[in-house]
Amino acid sequence: MKLSASALLTTATLSTCLLLQACSGDDAPTAAATAPAAEAPAATAPAANVAAAAEPAAAAAVASTYQDLQRNPVEIADYAGKKVFVNYWATWCAPCIKEIPSIARAADTLASENFVFLLASDESLDTINDFLLDREFTGNFIKLNSYVGSLGIDVMPTSVLYDETGTAVRSWQGSFEWDSAEMLAQLRTP
Repeated sequence: MKLSASALLTTATLSTCLLLQACSGDDAPTAAATAPAAEAPAATAPAANVAAAAEPAAAAAVASTYQDLQRNPVEIADYAGKKVFVNYWATWCAPCIKEIPSIARAADTLASENFVFLLASDESLDTINDFLLDREFTGNFIKLNSYVGSLGIDVMPTSVLYDETGTAVRSWQGSFEWDSAEMLAQLRTP
């Protein structure tokens, strides 16, 4: 079924409005933290990018769920035996940007407790790298090789905690002060 240009424009406008509403810059979380969830988003591998197949490292990264900023493939399973916190963020999302420093502090606090913190964006590597060049953020920034929506994420930021076996055990929607006593307690006891 073909859609008219008007229908496509309306759909695109509505999608953009919903994304912007979810990332409105409001300091309050857009939704309460969820209880331990069997329904936390599951990572899925995207289809391979034909253009990247010419470069082996790029092809491997595209076939993976994530890639680091040097185009090396990354999977949650790479961190087997560790608790993995993944924050899904975007360069255009004010609440996402606001919480990045507290994520770095929480990562420092929990480093000796077997935690790994990853910050995943579905934007291009150039966009992520350009964004980071202008700021003094620290952390394990990675690129999601699909779109956050394909993981069932409809609020930015969204964070997911995986246990030592790679099973999603808890998720949170909205921006938080991750190094606060309350959030550190939630991370320690999902």
